[in-house]
Formats: sequence, structure tokens, C-alpha cells
Amino acid sequence: MFALALLLQLQVADPNYASHALREFVARASVENRAPPPALTGYNVAVESELAFILRDSLGREIVGQVEQLAARAEWRRDGEYNLHVIGFRSQSLGSPYSALSFTRMLTVPTLYGDRLVVGVNDGLPRTRGDTLSARRSAARDSAAGRERFRAIHPLAVDRDRYYDFAGGDTVATIYVRDRAVRVLRVIVTPRHRPDANFIGFRGELDFDADRAQLVRMRGRLESVTPNSNPLLARATGAVAIVYMELENAEIDGRYWLPAFQRSEFQAQMGLLGDVRPIYRVVSRFHDYRTQEDPALQTTATDSMARTRATLTFASRDSVSGFGGWRDNLGIASGRVSSDDFDEYAPDVWRPTGQPIVSWWPRALEDIARYNRVEGMFTGVATVVRFRDAMPGLTARASLGIGWESQSIRGGLSASLARGSWIHGARAERTLANTADFPLILESGLSIGPLFGGIDDNDYVDRWTAALGTTRIFRSVDRALLTVEAAAVEDRPEIARLKNGVFGSAPFRANRNGLGGTYLRGRAQLEWHPRVTGESLSPGLGARILAEAAAGELDWRRVEVRLAARQYWHGIVFASRIDGGAVFGDVLPPQMLYEIGGARDLPSYEYKEFGGDRAAVGRGLAAYYFPFLRAPLRVGRLILPGISPGIGAGIQGGWTDASSDAARIALLGLGGDGITPLSRPTERIRATADLRVTLLSGAIGFGIARPVDRPGEWTPFFLWGASF
Repeated sequence: MFALALLLQLQVADPNYASHALREFVARASVENRAPPPALTGYNVAVESELAFILRDSLGREIVGQVEQLAARAEWRRDGEYNLHVIGFRSQSLGSPYSALSFTRMLTVPTLYGDRLVVGVNDGLPRTRGDTLSARRSAARDSAAGRERFRAIHPLAVDRDRYYDFAGGDTVATIYVRDRAVRVLRVIVTPRHRPDANFIGFRGELDFDADRAQLVRMRGRLESVTPNSNPLLARATGAVAIVYMELENAEIDGRYWLPAFQRSEFQAQMGLLGDVRPIYRVVSRFHDYRTQEDPALQTTATDSMARTRATLTFASRDSVSGFGGWRDNLGIASGRVSSDDFDEYAPDVWRPTGQPIVSWWPRALEDIARYNRVEGMFTGVATVVRFRDAMPGLTARASLGIGWESQSIRGGLSASLARGSWIHGARAERTLANTADFPLILESGLSIGPLFGGIDDNDYVDRWTAALGTTRIFRSVDRALLTVEAAAVEDRPEIARLKNGVFGSAPFRANRNGLGGTYLRGRAQLEWHPRVTGESLSPGLGARILAEAAAGELDWRRVEVRLAARQYWHGIVFASRIDGGAVFGDVLPPQMLYEIGGARDLPSYEYKEFGGDRAAVGRGLAAYYFPFLRAPLRVGRLILPGISPGIGAGIQGGWTDASSDAARIALLGLGGDGITPLSRPTERIRATADLRVTLLSGAIGFGIARPVDRPGEWTPFFLWGASF
């Protein structure tokens, strides 16, 4: 009875803490971390940061669309002044017209000391007239509603018990700093969701030097605990946005724990647009500390810190552009980490555990809205059920829609089961299958684009599929993936039902013929370094090997190989991608042939001018970006990535062959007059070479190009987007 009473008393005494001992430790840590040690008056340190815009697919593969790197000297003073002075900048882009600096005013956090969090937002301090007005209006709304001012609260603040609950308190590691063994004690912190709460909180891990109670590391996510949010809007669009953070300190001069590695990551998802998740990642490393000390300073460690006042300044444009002391190549820092690293702190809708979730969002936008010359406008509905705790790892999807012109109903049912490094799946569907060859990861050929652009450069067959498959992840999604699938399939030919697009485009082409029939198909695909592709700025080497076999009314075999590479070296970019494939069979369905030509792979030739049962397509680029005009440009509140001019030479080449009578008959089967095939073998390697000038770190380019396999004129071209 006495033990029960004591337990109840402790629970009443420590409503925010898992134990009384934890309360005492956190109280001590709060005092020790309220301000830096008295003698430390400031520091100066070198910082190298990388900012990346990334698209993440449903498997977790990351496609990098823009990467920026800056070198800076960071100077912090105890009175709160923090200046990040940029001395070097460079970038690469697949088409973004703005710099990530437009969204980030403070890339790094100067210190983990203090009562309030300072994470890339200047602690809420307005810096422009518009910001001031917005801040005043927000404060007025809070005051009128009887709420406290909206702030970011540090878990070790003096008033922490009003905002946080604490658990843990166990020793999780021992690290060795100089001649001292440091026991690392971990505390788990959770924001308190009170009805009147109005703050930004931190949810995650706090790691401490157990002996000195100094904060060594924070890892988790920021959480808005406020009635100001609009859940109705979020539910209507399926919008979810999360800010993750990992802030790691190192012991400097044997006395001070100061920043060593920092990572902030903004992940968002719009359910209406499918499973693709945009990511904005900032990774920073600190080195070469110079501390400023005053041993005679008459302050105590319990003094509160002044509010941080952060500024971002730049050295002269020539100095910034000509900087050459980089520690990492472009893309390396952001590529060392993964969007899955924070899974344990993901919002509920992204987590694999919890109550089952039913939502009405598509796998991809094309499931509910697309436009093409076969279906016309297609609209549909989709739903997904994540069973979570009811059946861990199981997800079921369904979609159904109709093409307005074809009056054809398409959609499907699918289920997947994730178990560790394995993902098992089953699906039954009717799709409009794009017959384009050598597709990229995020490329399906179905979109809403032809509705506005009036161009539909794809050919389609009506495909019915029932399949079972499994995917094996080796170490991580970024390392390697092996997918094996067995399917029963039926192909049906399709026709183009639209002659023109909505906005007066050139006439649509006829849809190329396919051969109808049923077959059993087996497929195996190995991807090595999936993030290294022709559509990503990630450096390194990547490969894909695909093998398929079909038997039945349609009978064929196919083998394909892809090699991709990208490397940065002293302002020079080398990039290449090579695809090769062969299809075998006594009777070849036309839709299984390879067809090349046009803007996609051979710009000096007509749309799908060449075809056959053997094909290879390659492209390469060597470009040099001059060490001047790299510094970002400010246009109002928007920051552009710098003119960053460059020159380059590119080549695109292709080859096809019809190696058998079956291949030649299949070429005639694609359509036309039955005598002259729509696509023909190349007879030799066909290639186009170009000389180009690029601007905005490769986001746009222009130059001249000509065929190199035959006489031809130099013709001008313009590129918006990837220069390779």
C-alpha cells in the first residue's frame, strides 16, 4: 500500500517526466545549456553547405533536380549576432529558375544553447516590411484569441514544463574526445498538446554529455502545436509538410560543445498529386574553429542568451565565383543521407504503424486525370488503404476511371506487403500502356500535358494485366533493387480518336499499331544505384538490367541494359547514359520493337524514324562552368542561382537493326501503306552533335547542332530544363 502511494505521489510530482531522476537531470541540463560557458564570447568557423531539391518516388528513390553548394565563414557573438558570410557558391540545375536561398535565410544554427529554437527562420524576427506586417497581424490574432505569442520553444527552456514531456534517460553510447570518455545519455522529448497551446515544438531525441549535462545532439522534427492550423484544407488536398532536423555538436578546445554537422530537411506531399514527395534538403559541416574567449568575463552560466540576430552576406562577386577550396564535390553531401532516415519521426499518415488509414488519393495524378489522343480526357477516382497495425506492411489500392472519347473504363486493384527488405505485390489492372522504349524512373508517358501543349509523342496499347511480384532491397534503396514478376497479360490494339489538341495544336499523329493477343510474361530487373540516372543530378555510376520472356499467343524475349554516369571535377561536368536492348521471337509484336528518333533521342531525325529488334541509344555531355558570375542574384525577395555561364559539347547517337524476317514484318505491322515501313533500321550509327552555351548553372542552354553521320546544316536550338 505504501509503495502504491509513493508511486502515485511521484506521478503527481512529475507529470512531465518518466522519473524523478530524469526531472533532476533535465533541470541540471537546462541550467548548463541556458548559455555557453562564461569564458566563450564568440567563435569563427568555416562552413560548407549543400542545398538540394529532390523528388522521392514511392519506393524511396531520390531524383535530384537542383543542387547548390556554398562555402562560408560563420561568425557568432555572445550578444546574439550571427553572420554567415558566403565566400564561395556553385550550382547545377535541371531547370529551376530560382535559388534555394530564396526560401532559407539561415542555413545553420549557431548554437543549441538558449530558451528558444532558432532553425532557419531567424527566431521569427521580421526582416522586411512585409514580414513585419505579417508578424503584427499574427500577433494581433493571437492576442484577440487569448493565446500566447507563437514562438519556437527549446526543450530545455526555463518554462519547458508548460510545453514538453520527457522520457528515456538511458546511456546509449560512449564516445571518446581527446583523452576523455564521454557517456551519451538520451532523452526523448514530446510536445504537449494543450487546448490553448500555440507554439512550434521539437519532437525527438536529445543526446547529452552525461557528466557535464551539455547538449551534444538533437534529432527529430519540428511540430506546430497551434489552433491556427487549417486541417480542413489539408484534408481536402492531402497536404502534409514536415521539417526534420539533425543538429550535432563536437567538443571544441575540450570545453565547448559547438556545431559540427547540421541537417535540415523539408518534406512535403500533396495527396492529390500522388506518391511523389518533394524534398528540400540542407546539409552543413563545420571545420576550423577559432574560439574567442575572455576568462575575466563576469557572467555566470545561468545567464540567458540574447536573441539570435542572423544575417546572410556575400563576399565580392568575383571572390564568390572564383572560390576553389571545396571539400566535397557537388551532390556528395546530400547524397550521403536519405529521406528515410527520419522514418521514426514521420507524421502519422506516413508511418507504417498505427490505426488503419483510408484515403482517396491516387498513386499518381494520371490515375484520376490525364489527356491523350486515344482516350481524350480521362477522369477517375482512386483510393488507398494502409492496414498498418491491423496487418503490418499491407497496403491496398484501387482506381477506376473513364476516357471521355474512347468510352473505355480503365483502372485496377493492387496490394503490396512490405517485410523488412522485401516488398511483395499483386495487381490486376487495365491500363493504357505506353510503348516508348528505355523509360526513366518517373516517366509513364501519361499526363495532363497534351491538353495544354497539344503534343502527344507516345503510342499506346490497351493492356490487361494480372501479376504477382516481389522486390528485394539490398542494404538500402540507394544501393540496389531486384524486382521479379510473373504476369498474365492481354494486349489489344488502340487507335487515335482525336485529331487535334484543345488549343489548336498541329494535328495528332495516328497511334501506331500493336498486335493483339494473350501471353504469360516473366520479368526480372536489377537496379544498381537507382538515384544515378539521366534525369538526376546525383553523381556516381548507375546501372539497370532487364530480362523479360513471354509465351502464348504473343511469344517473345527481351534483354535491356542501361549504364549512367555523372561526375563533377573542378568546374567540369561529365555526364552520359547508354541504353541497349534486343528482342527475340519468331513472330514479333510491333509494340515490342524499339523505335527511336525525334527530340527525345535523335533530334536531327523525324519522330520514331528508326526501328528494329536491336537498338542502342546513347548520349554524352562535357561542359565547363566558368569561375565567374556564379554568385546568386537578388531580384526583390527572389534569389536567382547566378548567371553561371558555361560552354559544352554534347552528342546523341542511336542505332537500330532488323536482324530477322520477323523483325522486318513487325516493322511493316506498325502502320502505313504496308510497303514502306513507318520505322526502318538505321543501317549505321546515327548521331547528332552540338555546341552549346548554358546559363543559370545549366538550367537553360542554346547553341547549334548538326548530324555527324551524314552531311547536314548546323541548326540552332534552345533548351529549357536539363542541358543533358
